[in-house]
This record gives sequence, structure tokens and C-alpha cells, in this order.
Amino acid sequence: MKKVFFYLLTLLSAVAIMSSGCSDDGDCTSGTVDSMDLQEFGCTNPAFTINVMTLNEFELIRSQEDFDLHIVAKCQPDINWIENDLIAGMIQLPNGLASIDKDLIKNCSSNELTLQVNVKTNSSQVAPVVSFNAIIPKLKDEEALFVKFNISN
Repeated sequence: MKKVFFYLLTLLSAVAIMSSGCSDDGDCTSGTVDSMDLQEFGCTNPAFTINVMTLNEFELIRSQEDFDLHIVAKCQPDINWIENDLIAGMIQLPNGLASIDKDLIKNCSSNELTLQVNVKTNSSQVAPVVSFNAIIPKLKDEEALFVKFNISN
């Protein structure tokens, strides 16, 4: 299987703290973190109906104002912006879309969150631009966020 990897990186604060990793209250647990999808908020087929203003990058949406500025959608999800952020982006695929799966992984020792976006393509010769999204727990100022793509057949 041919795999193509894209790495996109953003730091959420002017100075990323990469040393202790755990929050001040010591409740940090490394591993998979629950995330949601805009489809769970009533947006149908978000891979094709949600548009983000940048291609092959992602946006960290932290408020309704950010959502309205960066996202073009036929739906208006009722996201609790006090407790959640939205990661959304668009990517050009080499073939048709079969599926998009996501895993959000927390690393306490480096104070990082990584959204692993696994895109499976099919044999269609149509190479669509599709969007991905994940509603995640609100990021702390000192946390770094990475988005990693894995595109395979």
C-alpha cells in the first residue's frame, strides 16, 4: 500500500512549554482522547458540505466568530465553545474518498495533542478536495497541536 504523509504544525501560544507536560493539577493522562465530529451536531456529509478557507492546512476554531469567519457550511452546529475547539481543514486527494477516520492522542510528557487523520481512498479517478473536522476538548494555552495525515488506498 502506498502511503503519503502530510505534516502540519501549529503552536497555540507564543512560547510552547514542552517540559513537564502535565497540567498544574496533575490530572494529565496520555493516550487517546475523545473527540466528536460535525456530523454529530447535525451537519450531513461534512467531508463534502463543509468548506474551510485554506487548502492543505487546518484551522483551529475557538469561537462562533472564528467558525463564521473560516467555515462555509449549510449547517450551524451548536458547539459549546467554552469546553470545545474545532479543528477543520481541507485536503486534495489523489483518488476518490472511501473514508475518513480520526484519532486524537495526548502526550503528557511533551504537552502535545496530535490529531491523526486517516484517509482511505478508492479507485475512482476523481480526485476530490474534501474537508475533515474534529471537535476536541478546549486546548490550554501551553498545549501544542499537531495534525498528521495518512492517506492510503
